[in-house]
Amino acid sequence: MNFKKLLITSLILSMTVIYFGCSTAKEEKNMPEKKVEKIPPGHARIDGVISKIEPIIKNDDPNDPCSKIPCIAMVKVSGAEYGAGFPVLNMKEDIKVKFQFTLVPTSKDIFPNMEEKYPGLMEGQEFTALVQYIETINETIPNYQIYGYSIK
Repeated sequence: MNFKKLLITSLILSMTVIYFGCSTAKEEKNMPEKKVEKIPPGHARIDGVISKIEPIIKNDDPNDPCSKIPCIAMVKVSGAEYGAGFPVLNMKEDIKVKFQFTLVPTSKDIFPNMEEKYPGLMEGQEFTALVQYIETINETIPNYQIYGYSIK
């Protein structure tokens, strides 16, 4: 008789656990998913301000727009979300950043095959961007590079 009570109690307990486990899964399934955009390794999403636009550095590549148009700026970072392997930024210091598609508005003259359009950035302007970190021994090339941005 004790064995029967133990078996029934175990069965009821097991069914209760299964029932509540399934109902929790159903509730989570019906909840709207949060869209969390993952930051790729070696990148960070920053909020920043252009502190200073660096002078144009002439080079021998006639196809390089950065030999004719400003591409490098000092950026004051006010906020950052990091991907794996991206070094932590000191919010008190400016970082040197190369804007791969220049700091002027994009146009067909500069990038004939480019679909994306960027409005250009000026000193004092706030923006948000995904920054890539690249280790380099050439000190004329900034370690931080931005391909696209949006103005705040």
